[in-house]
Amino acid sequence: MFTTPFEGASGSSNGPILVVGWPGLGGVASSCVRNLSGSLHSDSVSALNPDPHFMVDDIQVKNGLCFPGSLPKLVFQKVVTKSSNELILFIPEAQSLDNPLALARSVIRSAVSNFGVETVITFAAISSLLQPEDDPTVWFGSTDYHLGESLAKAGIPPLKEERICGLNGLTLLAAAEMGLRGTCLVSEIPVWGLHSPNPKATKALLKSFCSLLSIRMNFDHLDGQISALEDNMISLRDSFNNYGEESWLAPENTTESYLDENEADDGVKAGSKELEDIEIFFTRARFDRSQTPLLKAELDRLGLFKKYEDRFLDLFRDMS
Repeated sequence: MFTTPFEGASGSSNGPILVVGWPGLGGVASSCVRNLSGSLHSDSVSALNPDPHFMVDDIQVKNGLCFPGSLPKLVFQKVVTKSSNELILFIPEAQSLDNPLALARSVIRSAVSNFGVETVITFAAISSLLQPEDDPTVWFGSTDYHLGESLAKAGIPPLKEERICGLNGLTLLAAAEMGLRGTCLVSEIPVWGLHSPNPKATKALLKSFCSLLSIRMNFDHLDGQISALEDNMISLRDSFNNYGEESWLAPENTTESYLDENEADDGVKAGSKELEDIEIFFTRARFDRSQTPLLKAELDRLGLFKKYEDRFLDLFRDMS
């Protein structure tokens, strides 16, 4: 009989698994649970009251009349599969910025009391230097050593040293507090598409998830979205690269102003002005991730990327 890495601690029974996807980077986590809901037979079975965790922050206008805006929906769905594990999906419309750990604890308490869940799975994304044409890697982070061992044996590598920010991470913390096992499946996404939905990462995560649980699911509906996204990211990347090649040429007669101690690996030297510009790029990129391709292009032009690589990648260490 096929067993999954998410068997009960005793190995003799498989308790329900709570699968959570909070909105985050690239919309990847929420897209995973919504695709599971849409592709598998699922029914809404309960909902968490949003009132203690969210406040109305807008109004709606219809025919000139104003009404209070609505609070986000926080819905539990039960999924019927042929897997040995029963799945409970939690599909939230928004993350809470006010005491998010309290919200995560409410979700776990409700899932345990209403459905008897024993394991929690979340999803997340991390920005990387992955090229748009490449397939993303999927890693795991787990609160349970034995579960982590099982995931590694199933072919999913562990995260080495990263942070999982936001409720996709805090939900695991809340689960561990109640003695539940938890894991987060994490996919990388290219810096060229940080602010766009990323169906390629969604597909990679869902394939890993379904393989682990022996669930059959068709992913063909994502292929058209993936192709369109790849074309957009490739176009954006190439436009930045071409801009760097054509517009950021080294000025003439400035060789003497370059500093020998800042000589790059390929022989290009960076002067004080270039180093100041790099610092400006880093400052902008820290607050606006859309600036990171420009920073990368400038570091490549100066041949300084290897020198600044760790600092550059630090901009993308946080996952959501």
